[in-house]
Amino acid sequence: RKAARKYTSLAVTGDLPEAEKLADLLGTGRGDTGRVEAVLTVAAGRVSLSGKAVEDPEEIPIPATLSEEIVLLELVPWIVGSLDEDHLVPLGRGYPIFRRAVCERIIHKNARQNGVIGLLPIPGADMPAITANQGRMVLGIAAVYGEEISLERARELLGVLAAGVGFRALARQILKLVPVAGWAASGAIGYAATLAVGRAAILYFEHGKKEPEPEQLSEIRRRARKKGGDFLARIRRL
Repeated sequence: RKAARKYTSLAVTGDLPEAEKLADLLGTGRGDTGRVEAVLTVAAGRVSLSGKAVEDPEEIPIPATLSEEIVLLELVPWIVGSLDEDHLVPLGRGYPIFRRAVCERIIHKNARQNGVIGLLPIPGADMPAITANQGRMVLGIAAVYGEEISLERARELLGVLAAGVGFRALARQILKLVPVAGWAASGAIGYAATLAVGRAAILYFEHGKKEPEPEQLSEIRRRARKKGGDFLARIRRL
């Protein structure tokens, strides 16, 4: 809730035409960095990121041709990956272009945590913790889209989204990848289910709090099943 009431300020500096274009594409301010928490500095052929919101200050080559697609695919994920976690939700709230990338980082963090929780050899201990993590994830995604919802509403929404995604069907599909059901399967199911619910939540808030269409949910399941298989492959290599 605290993060949902704040914004992370971002500005672009530099005298090159690319700086002006980048600021327009990101929807950020220009020049005045006195109270800005993250600053993109455009120089010849490179762009650097610095400021108190930045966890790992660094620079990367700036694409020769700046377009919205290139910014979304290259610069936005880099910026989101470089920020301190406390500034992610406020960044997404303040600048719509970052929302998807911020939500993906939130989702992957919770999916990894739930994958590890599912691996714990304590029968019955995983589901309450996994569900709690997913509830917090839904709260975070809601906040990114400017929605302040109660924990109770997050739990209700989590149930609706999980039902829409088809948790049981997804679990059965992942179990087919495992010769014998056990801790590895539980970890993969926790990981994949969290990815699926998180991406369904993105669509829910992007489309004005409407449940995703069946074909969208089908694609979410397909991608989650593949990611669950990738998670299993990594576990087997350990």
